[in-house]
Amino acid sequence: MAWRQIHRWLGLMAGALALVIGITGAVLALDPMIAAWQARPAAADLPVATLVERVSATVPGAEEIRRLPSGDIVVYGFDNGQAVASRVDPDNGQVLGEYQASPLMRWFRNLHRSFLLGDAGRITAAVVALSMLLLAISGLVLLQRRQGGWRKVFSRARGTGLQRLHVVTGQVLVAVLGLSSVTALFMSAVTFGLIDVEHAVEPSVVSTAPATIPTPAAAAPLQLLQDTRVAELRKVNFPAADDPEDTWRITTDRGEGWVDRYSGQTLAWQDATTAQRVQDWAMVLHTGESAWAWALVLGLGALSIPLFWVTGLLLWLQARRLVPRIGDNSALPQADTLIFVASENGSTWGFAEALHTALVGAGHKMHTSGLENFRAGATAQQIFVLAATYGDGQAPAHAARALERIAQTPPPPHAWPCWPSATVPSTPSAPTARRWTRRCAPRAGPRCCPWSASTSSRRRSSRAGAKPWRRRWASRSLSTTARACRRRPSCNCCRARTSPAATISPPPSCASLGPRRAGRIACAAVACGTSRQAI
Repeated sequence: MAWRQIHRWLGLMAGALALVIGITGAVLALDPMIAAWQARPAAADLPVATLVERVSATVPGAEEIRRLPSGDIVVYGFDNGQAVASRVDPDNGQVLGEYQASPLMRWFRNLHRSFLLGDAGRITAAVVALSMLLLAISGLVLLQRRQGGWRKVFSRARGTGLQRLHVVTGQVLVAVLGLSSVTALFMSAVTFGLIDVEHAVEPSVVSTAPATIPTPAAAAPLQLLQDTRVAELRKVNFPAADDPEDTWRITTDRGEGWVDRYSGQTLAWQDATTAQRVQDWAMVLHTGESAWAWALVLGLGALSIPLFWVTGLLLWLQARRLVPRIGDNSALPQADTLIFVASENGSTWGFAEALHTALVGAGHKMHTSGLENFRAGATAQQIFVLAATYGDGQAPAHAARALERIAQTPPPPHAWPCWPSATVPSTPSAPTARRWTRRCAPRAGPRCCPWSASTSSRRRSSRAGAKPWRRRWASRSLSTTARACRRRPSCNCCRARTSPAATISPPPSCASLGPRRAGRIACAAVACGTSRQAI
């Protein structure tokens, strides 16, 4: 029940904000695909030194070369005191045009990351990401319960069209949504400084000018740049022209290095930290940058969020409509007849309402509630439990521990004990696959009430070999037994149906059903001519 409550209320409360994140995420998933289509990537084996040489010859004032996730090469620098960013052709260094990120995509990215609210919005987005992770986990748990176990999680879904749409979408995309939520939480932790991805201290290095007139080395003799390929390049910074001690600085997937501008020697190298590598993977898995095919999958996952929210809301409203507003529902301590309902989708409440109305018309004080609220009142004369399974015969989630609660419920003070403290020997009544037993209360004597064989379903009775005239519902048989008991007020009887290998631990009274391993128990006890039933 806890997982269902988490899934339901998180989906309803965080659904509106998750809707914004889903729509903006679907739009942002288009950016890597458009960038990959427009990119002019460099050859994978092109040395960085060669790229630097070509850019230096065609773009005066270049200060930094960046390789974008799409593969495009962008050069940042100054032209007549104005900062410029240009796309260049890595094959010859020619400028292809001015580079500028899309303002529309920037606006969608800010809305996706912070709801345009700054740090407060970033915290809210992190909370929504955590909620989506819990929704994915709880949905997976509920899915395996619905399908009949973890091995059947991805089996064919059953139910109404709306239910199948909700379930099948979860089967296909639950892993994608869970992964997106985890990566979003990691990047939020990096943003707020909860996880350090950079080295705590950078090496203190400077370029050392030789005794002769300093002549900076050309790009080609720089060994580190020559050994590094463009495919792993992040960025390379040129040494400042007005700072003779400045160095070359190159950042790659493997780490970061500093090179002397005069001698070309590598002054220092720092490998990328583990947190930095995890952040790089988190960025790719969350945004789809440098992997346009994965960006398409992420876009479908983002579009599923509005679908989940709409279908979940409709299913919740349908379930609320199926639960009737029962009139004349007395308080439990004053009611003489109790009805407890266990239903996954609310369909059983219609039967409960009909039974409630009929018994109220017969003059009973009725109380109807969910099985999770089971409690035997002091004035209770009859208790009805209406339960229906779902999926592959699974019990309703809110009634998962109903038997334990029923067993722990103390009996009413006037309840007549129908089970002895010791195990009562059983007498088989028919040579069939199932064993029918009769158990009588102490001092019942030979006049213990008669019982009749019955089954709870036609399918089970067919397998058990019961005759057609015995195919009756347990409730009908119970009523017959109760009438027989009223004719014999001195007796006290119980009827139980079990399988041959089953064992039953008898409860202390008819008002409290104990744990059992198989079969269903129907117990009718009579004291002072009053019939009490517990099903």
